[in-house]
Amino acid sequence: MTEPKGNTVLIDCYECKAKVSDTAVACPHCGAVSQSDDAMPVIVNDMDMKISSMIWFLLKAAVAAVPAVIIIYTAWTIIGGVMSPLLHM
Repeated sequence: MTEPKGNTVLIDCYECKAKVSDTAVACPHCGAVSQSDDAMPVIVNDMDMKISSMIWFLLKAAVAAVPAVIIIYTAWTIIGGVMSPLLHM
């Protein structure tokens, strides 16, 4: 036995205002993707940052990168020191 399907309702496309099924993924007239109720809107705000705050942020990012460079350099030196004698046999 199959369960009865719910009634399909025609709604207005938000883009072209044509009648579209509420179960359609996109409007067949203009191709606009349907906006479901469970979709999360994406909101992008412009950053309003003073130049002094931006310089301070970039300075902190540069200082935070120093330990990473030291760790990578140390690992590269150790790996190179171990691999060099093995490759020159």
